[in-house]
Amino acid sequence: MKFQPPFTDARNLAELMSVSKSFLRDLRDVGEWKEGIHWVFLNPRNPSSGIRYNTDLCLHWLATRHCPIVHDRAVQQYLESLSYNESTPNKKAAPANGTALSHKE
Repeated sequence: MKFQPPFTDARNLAELMSVSKSFLRDLRDVGEWKEGIHWVFLNPRNPSSGIRYNTDLCLHWLATRHCPIVHDRAVQQYLESLSYNESTPNKKAAPANGTALSHKE
């Protein structure tokens, strides 16, 4: 089996799925594929910079498109894998004893 990159362009994904690039665009336009999940802009501030597709999720959608509950589970697992719930480096953790930090004025 050929290695599939995590994200790919429309030409490669269309070839993998045996569909046209306009079919991929239609899926985005009608909201079937969600921005940030199935596809992303390379530069969100400049949409003309290009789009990349989440290879695994898009292929999973193709295989399970008649059973949305199964695909929704895969999307949920993907989102959980991104670890958005973990503390960010800029976020200060509360003290271990549960008291709030006090600031001297």
